[in-house]
Amino acid sequence: MPESLVPVLSSSVHGPLGIKHLPRLWLKILLHGCGRLPEGYRHGAGGFDEFLTTTLGLDREAFVAYVRDEKPTYLALEAWVRANAAKLTPQAVATVNERIETAELPDAMRAERRARLDFFDPSYVSAVALNDLDDWAGMHEMLVAGSTFAK
Repeated sequence: MPESLVPVLSSSVHGPLGIKHLPRLWLKILLHGCGRLPEGYRHGAGGFDEFLTTTLGLDREAFVAYVRDEKPTYLALEAWVRANAAKLTPQAVATVNERIETAELPDAMRAERRARLDFFDPSYVSAVALNDLDDWAGMHEMLVAGSTFAK
């Protein structure tokens, strides 16, 4: 079985459409479709993933199936989004981007994440920033713990 890859692409990243989190969502589903996403890693349902598809008026199941089965390039995905998003408006993009920029992790998730990272700065509450730290820690663990990537 191929080795898992942590999707270290931040939710703050956007492509030509200007939609933050879309590149990360594409990568997570693509990794899942290739059997490379770590077990239990969310990829399309819940959190930012579901908020993005709902806000843009995308059929989430069709979106996930397209990326998982067709394995498009990122620019091909953006073309698919243009053709299939019922609510691809500047306001919808702004709504997604504002949520990505301002969301804080819920208290329980924040406490669990901070404990796992051994990082307790109370001013660091951004969901994206804490997710980034978690992804970087996960990638570091993979690289130094005997991963074939480290050889």
